Amino acid sequence: MSTTILQSSDASIVAQTCETYKLTHAEFGTLRQRCSAAKATAYCPYSQFRVGATILAGDGEFIDGANVENAAYPVGTCAERVAFGKAVTEGKDKFRAVCKYVFSKQRCGLDSAESRE
Repeated sequence: MSTTILQSSDASIVAQTCETYKLTHAEFGTLRQRCSAAKATAYCPYSQFRVGATILAGDGEFIDGANVENAAYPVGTCAERVAFGKAVTEGKDKFRAVCKYVFSKQRCGLDSAESRE
């Protein structure tokens, strides 16, 4: 499984991504909208760095997550882990897509590695 970062404002890239990963344009749009909205639920009193993530499960359900910090900053739980944790505890074990909304070019390598697992 590869991790691809793309600009969802580029229609040709969106079309190619949908074709490659067998997503409808509606599914892609829903992923984009929901993960952007999910960042509003982030608990980040220390960094003020909000991140949202949405997973499209194999059964077509969308599951959202947001980052959660704790007093042992910078240790916290990333948005993808929250979303995958919710998905697994809701009985999901097949996933079609993960969308992450971050207003930064920074990436956490652990997040990407965890998502691939």
